Amino acid sequence: MMKYINKKYLLISTFALLIGITGCKKFTDEYNPANRVAEGYYDTPSGFEDLVKANYATLRGIVNFPGFFNLGTDTYSTQNITDNNGENLYNINFNSFNGDVQNFYTQLYAAINIANNTLYWSTRVTGGNATTINIRVAEAKALRAYYYFYLAETFGDVPLVLTRTTGDITLAFVRTPEKDIYTQIIQDLNDAIAALPATTTDFGRVTKGFAQHLLSKVYLTRGYKSYGAGNTDFTQAATLAETVINSGTYALKPRFSDLFDPNVANYQANNEVIFSVQYSTNTLFNGGGNTLHQWFMWDVQNTALLGRSVFYGKTNNAIAPVPYFFSLFNKTSDSRYLATVYDAIITQIAGTYSGKSFAVGDTLIYYPNVAFTPAQKALRKYIVINPDEYRTSPFLASVRNYPQFKKFRDPFVAGYVDNGGARDTYIFRLAETYLMAAEAYVKLGNQSKALTYLNTLRTRAAKTGTNPVSGLTYAAELQYSGIVTLDVILEERARELVGEEFRWYELKRMYETVGNVSTNKLLTRSLLYNEELKAAQTGKTVLDAKFLLRPIPQQQIDLNRGAFPQNPGY
Repeated sequence: MMKYINKKYLLISTFALLIGITGCKKFTDEYNPANRVAEGYYDTPSGFEDLVKANYATLRGIVNFPGFFNLGTDTYSTQNITDNNGENLYNINFNSFNGDVQNFYTQLYAAINIANNTLYWSTRVTGGNATTINIRVAEAKALRAYYYFYLAETFGDVPLVLTRTTGDITLAFVRTPEKDIYTQIIQDLNDAIAALPATTTDFGRVTKGFAQHLLSKVYLTRGYKSYGAGNTDFTQAATLAETVINSGTYALKPRFSDLFDPNVANYQANNEVIFSVQYSTNTLFNGGGNTLHQWFMWDVQNTALLGRSVFYGKTNNAIAPVPYFFSLFNKTSDSRYLATVYDAIITQIAGTYSGKSFAVGDTLIYYPNVAFTPAQKALRKYIVINPDEYRTSPFLASVRNYPQFKKFRDPFVAGYVDNGGARDTYIFRLAETYLMAAEAYVKLGNQSKALTYLNTLRTRAAKTGTNPVSGLTYAAELQYSGIVTLDVILEERARELVGEEFRWYELKRMYETVGNVSTNKLLTRSLLYNEELKAAQTGKTVLDAKFLLRPIPQQQIDLNRGAFPQNPGY
């Protein structure tokens, strides 16, 4: 569990940022070094350990950009269907002054500086264990690679800073070519793989599996790029993914729901999880807490019979799954659907609706898998929302009403306005490794292996038992037997990793044909399935290629002494 202890100011580019020295409760006790300064503390074994733990602190903020990671894609839109959100609609509201753009850029460089600081002090520790120090250096390099991967994929060419920022502020930066950023990422990850252990008793630390999984994704992503190595990169991606899968360190949980059900022992700390960001149940050391439980929810307080429900919680009203997402599931056979959402909303406050009385615990809203006819609806006391009605709500105009997410329900949230959850956030788990292997083999033309990895997940996803209608087991019904395409991979990612993957980046990565923007999945699928985006981009079947990058924050350009060009089109 994570704990914040303010330590010192660190400077990134031209920004002064207050950083918290943070450690994981699972592998450290709380300790406040009070008025210590870097010299005389970070060069001691205990001080260096505290510095290393600081690398994990910034992850909480970095993974908490739900709109930035997901809006404007095929599976997510805004809660309000008349919203003019620039991240979702790719309009003039998405520009270099966008708050998410600024904050994401700044937080990533702040995190990079902590990693660079770690590498600097690793050479100055006296009396430490050399093996341990090498492992800590590898942790910092692996995390630095993670940060640079998302910087490069978000902004393209970015400054490559490999030394710590001190009191001597650098006022002029240049944009390093993206391909060179990738070279550094690969070097850092290979260095980390060579030194990191396969396992750790301190659950929450970076291990070899983290670096191998990330390097697989890096090669997979580079393989689609004009400067990439094509099939050589895809082969590397497949090999690394298979190394993780076959390592013996990780294994799929028997049931998908076991990863998310708080009633299951060790549901967060298990050997399917390669890496997660951790939180504390102690509010004093939980920072702002985890808000993941507030994503993908509509606001129940708009309904008097639900009110400010502790059970359903307070949504952040920032992001909602589109109707297309819910259509992706075989709801007869796939257990992931009801492990992800509730198909009914239960009355929390007794009262009446539309002249009908409801007691606490009654079904207020039901979301059938097959649409009810008007006559069937009329026979029910409760409200029936058919699959083609998710863009409308009986309670509030222009707002979506759809099955509430249960996947991220947080048992540590005690009240409606308690934003600070304490569940872990999964960053990498083995299910995604299988999907990356499948994708790499799709690009390599090996359908047999792609199908094997895809169906391994579908076998785990299937409900237990036999379908009484067909006489087939649910596992047999859920097996995929067609051609595995990139679209098939993306659909499976949506079912398996909804709310976990950063959807914008997964779509952006994939091209049917390298360099042909008309085959890029972000630029095409988003217009097919995001109805608000389609309406805003009238008549288009392919988004403008400029949207494959986000704008450089205007503040960075304005403060830089020297040329620092904006991304084209912004």
